Amino acid sequence: MTKAKILDIAHISFLDMIKSIITLSGPASAKGILIRNALATAEKTEKVEYSTLEEYIAAIEDSSNPITRIEGTSTHCGDMVFGLEKCPFECSINNYKEVFKDMPEGYASFTAEFNKSSPITNKYRVGEGAGVSPFCSVHQPLRSAIADKIKIGGKRISISQLGCKSAAGVKGIAQKWLDESGIHLDKVYEILENNMCCYHVKIEND
Repeated sequence: MTKAKILDIAHISFLDMIKSIITLSGPASAKGILIRNALATAEKTEKVEYSTLEEYIAAIEDSSNPITRIEGTSTHCGDMVFGLEKCPFECSINNYKEVFKDMPEGYASFTAEFNKSSPITNKYRVGEGAGVSPFCSVHQPLRSAIADKIKIGGKRISISQLGCKSAAGVKGIAQKWLDESGIHLDKVYEILENNMCCYHVKIEND
């Protein structure tokens, strides 16, 4: 006899909590709450410095990189562009669908709100079309905020979200951050064929 799948109630409750926040406060307020929670988590991350880009990438591969610890192992695809094969919220989504079949109502309006330009999304170079679910409002700012704690060769780095792919295969692209980073759209589309997330790392010269 095949054992029934054990569901993680924490995952189900988290998704339902987001639905409740959207219903009670509206998409704009919910966006602010989730982003602030993500940034508060990033604040707890210790600063780290790598001598070279190669050392930074090696830390991704051995899972000691602070960004890897919150999202899993990404792959360097050249030109300082990285692809993340698995969404860190995949288990949460699958657990929720096991019970409710479909994602909660209100998620589409929340995602549209996250993609709107705002001071916070501009600061962390997220959204702008690259959000494909409410989870992007947690994941993308968290990654960018953790990047603020990292230096390579004594210089700070920044991360820009270039694109993302939903569980249904729909690709969201942030043309604003593509233009700023100088990365070609074709490269992002190619990366998203086999990855759920695509972002650019920049070593700042200040």
